[in-house]
Amino acid sequence: MLFNYKIVEHYKIIHLVKGRADPSASNGVNVVIHNLATIQQKQDFDVEVWGITKNTHLTKHEHIYPLHLFKPTIFPFSKNIKLTDRLTTIPRSTIFHIHSGFIPEFYTFTRSLKKYGFKWIISSHGVYALNKHIKNILLKSIYKKIFENNLINEASAIHALSTSEAQLFNAQVRKKTFIVPNGVVIKDKFKTIYSTDNFLRISYCGRIVMHHKGLDLLLKSINLFKKQKENIHLDLIGDGPDIKLLKNMAETLKINKQVTFHGNKMGQEKEDIVIKSDIFIHTSRWEGMPLAVLEAASLGLPLLVSQQTNLADYVYKSGAGFVVNELTHHNIHTKLLMILEEKINKKLDIKGRAARKMAINEFSWENCVELFYKNIYTKIT
Repeated sequence: MLFNYKIVEHYKIIHLVKGRADPSASNGVNVVIHNLATIQQKQDFDVEVWGITKNTHLTKHEHIYPLHLFKPTIFPFSKNIKLTDRLTTIPRSTIFHIHSGFIPEFYTFTRSLKKYGFKWIISSHGVYALNKHIKNILLKSIYKKIFENNLINEASAIHALSTSEAQLFNAQVRKKTFIVPNGVVIKDKFKTIYSTDNFLRISYCGRIVMHHKGLDLLLKSINLFKKQKENIHLDLIGDGPDIKLLKNMAETLKINKQVTFHGNKMGQEKEDIVIKSDIFIHTSRWEGMPLAVLEAASLGLPLLVSQQTNLADYVYKSGAGFVVNELTHHNIHTKLLMILEEKINKKLDIKGRAARKMAINEFSWENCVELFYKNIYTKIT
């Protein structure tokens, strides 16, 4: 897929990340940057990735874009001399693409960008959705008011993953906010055989953070399902701070046999577990746009998502699965019963194929790169 990028061919784009842009990282932001920079490099953008990480020597992943790593300062608000010295070696027309938020090093660095006359855009990746259950919400609110708002207000553009994320900003900032969804790598391997037996296999992949990801509601819904039937199994892939808490909950609800905790799985091993499932589920209470759902869709899995994943409209429009509008364990349970009925009636495969088509048409990285170019980079003057 080739586009005419002549308008921005004199620009250099530098992605700034806390990390190494490692596609195998559990931090989805690093995965996004790796894939975005890879496609931009293939499309002849002048692109680099700058990462701030303690372990500058651990980068082993293959990458075709220039990657420069810098160690953080001892005090987060101190000027990173090696990082800022680089500003004297690059064109002033360079656009800095800053990923995530609430990172003191980024705030300090933008003070230098401002001094030297560089422009930046921000992809917050959902971090500004300050749900009341977020850890340290008071501290983050204070930090945002004192520091982060300066970074946001002085940015040339803001990238939001969805309309709901764009609504988090005030009216003035929304004027320079543009929507581009997350992307996914489309692979040749995907689900082609959809069983029609009387047993529901569901999978989840992501961080094990119980309240954030709605995993407490998911386990309760399985408990309700089990009381009627025992023909259900959940594969939980991932790790996180609440893994022990969730295992204890499964024991208390006596659904140990219905839930398998796989821990972190990567690559082919992860895909094999997901493809064996009948449906992929993500019932988060708040999100940016979960990459795991897009990956599952690209594998041909029907989806069950909450409105809060910011994927509900895509799922509705594409016929790619089911949406829980009001997030309760009773409503999740009702959807699971509906899904099993569709499976038995040989209708679930239609949604699986629609999910694959949705991933290709709406979320390919090539499509995302084009949207970044048209909707954001060309808007910066």
